[in-house]
Amino acid sequence: MIFGNLINLGVKTEMEFYQKREARIVNLVALITLFGLLIGVSTVFFISGDYATASVVFTAISSLLSLYFNYKGLNNTATYVFVITINLTVFILCQQYVPSVGNYLYYFPLIFCVALIHNPTVSNKRTVIFFIITLVSFLCSWILDIPLLKNQTITPEDNATLLVYNSILAFIITIILVFLVVKLINRQNNEAIALLHKEQKAQVVVSQSLKEKDVLLAEIQHRVKNNLAIITGLLNLQTEKAPCEESRQLMVESRNRVMSIAMVHDRLYKKDNLSKINLQLYLSELVKELIKSFPINEKEIEIQEDLDRVEIEITKAVPVGLIINEALTNSLKHAFNTQNGKPLIKITMQLIYDRINISLCDNGIGFSDTTTRKDTALGLSLIESLADQIDAKVVFKNDPGACVIIVFPV
Repeated sequence: MIFGNLINLGVKTEMEFYQKREARIVNLVALITLFGLLIGVSTVFFISGDYATASVVFTAISSLLSLYFNYKGLNNTATYVFVITINLTVFILCQQYVPSVGNYLYYFPLIFCVALIHNPTVSNKRTVIFFIITLVSFLCSWILDIPLLKNQTITPEDNATLLVYNSILAFIITIILVFLVVKLINRQNNEAIALLHKEQKAQVVVSQSLKEKDVLLAEIQHRVKNNLAIITGLLNLQTEKAPCEESRQLMVESRNRVMSIAMVHDRLYKKDNLSKINLQLYLSELVKELIKSFPINEKEIEIQEDLDRVEIEITKAVPVGLIINEALTNSLKHAFNTQNGKPLIKITMQLIYDRINISLCDNGIGFSDTTTRKDTALGLSLIESLADQIDAKVVFKNDPGACVIIVFPV
């Protein structure tokens, strides 16, 4: 229990997975170093030379500092302190004794530790720096020879004893380190699996919640569609009882506006995506329904469609449908009164980069005055008002018949 608490020193729940691993590895290696130093004291019973008291004290203090910095939450500082001081300690040990005692063997578990504390969430430069520090320390321990650091009291017999001692200790430290690291990795793996299961359960809850909301939204769309259908039916009944042709025409126009909105909700109810509709199919169906409402002297109207496949949100689909309704109604009411040729209405829609360009043109008599007509006609004024809702630019022109063009962002 105490050992587990020491390994988790400074590890907090909100820390990332690799931050936890780094802190635990530094704590683990610092504790193993202190354990190795404790065992190393026993060399005083086997050698006649002076004990490396200064090096041992320095190593003990640096290991304790690493534990302290982790405890304070300074994980990066703890890692740097550990790597730098432990390399310096091994370098001094190699300088104090001749190479034949095998102090360089401690570099191997050290390299293993540097690899373990690698954190993928931190820049790779840090790990490269750690390996460079270790490499420089190792090379300097072989190349440099500092007489001031030499332990002059060690005899050849002591060197032979220390070689055996260091070999056994380095092996034991490596085995303990590997064992504890494997155990730590297994523990973290179990934590990761538990976290994954928790996330999966949370996703199931979120998925169920989204399905419930989709069902609710679909039901709302269905009810809106039905309510609009009732309003359309009422307007149809009122149209039949209209006292004059002008009143009947106004009722038809009002019914068509409601129908334009109802068709949007109808298309949303019939598809999985309850936020967007296929504007191409919607406009095509809308035009056909509107044509049926305006028989023009029993002449068949030719419709030419050139529509790109585009999907837009309902917040834009409704105003677009109403704009097309008003533009088409204007053509059906006014364009072909004196037209002897075959009536033609052409509707195009193009997706150009991030903008949609829709135009509805006829081959009728055209606008009498494109600058004043839209100020007096309710339908054309309504088009401009609806265009403002979707940040659209509207153009009224004769080409040669009446032509209404709207351009708006997707």
